[in-house]
Amino acid sequence: MKIVNLSQRTPDWLAWRAQGVTASEAAVILGRSPYRTPWRLWAEKTGLCLPDDLSNNPFVQRGIALEDTARQGFEERHDTLLLPVCAEHTDHPALRCSFDGLTERDEPVELKVPAQKTWDAVARGGEASLAYGLYWVQVQFQLAVAEAARGWLVFDPVRSNARALEFVIERDTAFIEQTLIPACLAFHEAVRKRQEPTPDPQRDCFIPTGDEQLQWERLAAQYRAAERRAKVLKAELKGLKAEMTEAQRGLVGLMGDFLLADQADLRVLRYRQQGSVDYAAALEALVPDLDPAVLETHRRPASARVRVTLKHADEGTEPAVAPTEKPRRRRWTSSVPTSEPAADPVDGPTTEPHPEHDPIGYF
Repeated sequence: MKIVNLSQRTPDWLAWRAQGVTASEAAVILGRSPYRTPWRLWAEKTGLCLPDDLSNNPFVQRGIALEDTARQGFEERHDTLLLPVCAEHTDHPALRCSFDGLTERDEPVELKVPAQKTWDAVARGGEASLAYGLYWVQVQFQLAVAEAARGWLVFDPVRSNARALEFVIERDTAFIEQTLIPACLAFHEAVRKRQEPTPDPQRDCFIPTGDEQLQWERLAAQYRAAERRAKVLKAELKGLKAEMTEAQRGLVGLMGDFLLADQADLRVLRYRQQGSVDYAAALEALVPDLDPAVLETHRRPASARVRVTLKHADEGTEPAVAPTEKPRRRRWTSSVPTSEPAADPVDGPTTEPHPEHDPIGYF
C-alpha cells in the first residue's frame, strides 16, 4: 500500500476521499447496503445531489468524540498500538482507505461505536447480523489496500458494563480479486465518465399511488401541452431571429465604412468587443501542476435544478431544465455572435462523508 500524508477529517482529506472509492462505499457499490443504492452514491459523487448533512447528528458527534477511546481500548486489550493512517492501493490508487488503526503487523482494525440497539443485534446475531455483513465488506476492502492476511472488526459502545465485540476477519482473496476490486474500479470509472448506473426501480424512483397518481397524470398532461406550445413558439422565434439577422446584415452593408447610423427610429452601431479570457488554458499555461482539488475551494455554491424528459417526444426534442433558484439575468441584443458561448461549469462532487449504520466507521 501507499501511505498518504493526510490528517483525517480535514478539507484536504475530504477532497482526497472524493476523488476515489473508499472502504465505507464498498457495500453500497456491491448493492448490499439497505441505506444507499449505487445510483444514489453515484449521484452524490458526481455532484447531482448532496448527501445528508450529518454535522448535527448526535450519533455522528458521539462516534467522533469516542473514537480515540475505542482505539485506546483495543490497544489495552491487545497490548499493541494502532496507527490511524490514510493509504491507497498499490496497483489501483483510486481505492482509498482511512484506517481507524493499523496494528504493528499492518493489520487493519475497524472501530465502530454503535448505539445500544446495534450492539445488542450484533451480540445476538454475530456474523449473521446486518451490521457485521455490511462492515465485513468494508474490512475486506481495507485488507486489499493494506495487503494484509487478516483484520479486525470491533463494536465497542464505550459504555460501562458493555464489552466490546471483536471479530477477526480473514482475507477472502477470491472475493477481493473477483468481485470487490472489479466492481469498485468500474464504479469509479462510471463516476469519472459520468455514466449513470441503472437506478433501483423501488428505492431510487418515486412511484405515485392513489391521489398522487391522479395528480401526477394531470400535471404530466399539463407539461406535455405546454411543451408542445413552447416548441411551436421556439420555431417561430427562430424564424423571427433569422429575419432580424437578414435585415441587420443589409443595414450594415448599406453603411459602408461608417460605424454609426441613426435613421427611421433605428440606431445601428458597429463596434468591437474584447474576447473573454480562456481561464482553463491560462491556468494550464501558468500553473501546469495545479491540483484540481485546489480549484474546488473556489467553486461557487451549487444550485438545485430539475430535468424533465418526455419519453415519447419527437426525435430531437431537448429535455427541459428548470432551475429552482432564480437564474442570473442575461442581456439580449440583436447582435449575432460569431461563436457559441461557453457552457456553464458542471457542479463538482461533494465530499461530505455519509453514514450507513454507525457513524464512526466512515472516517
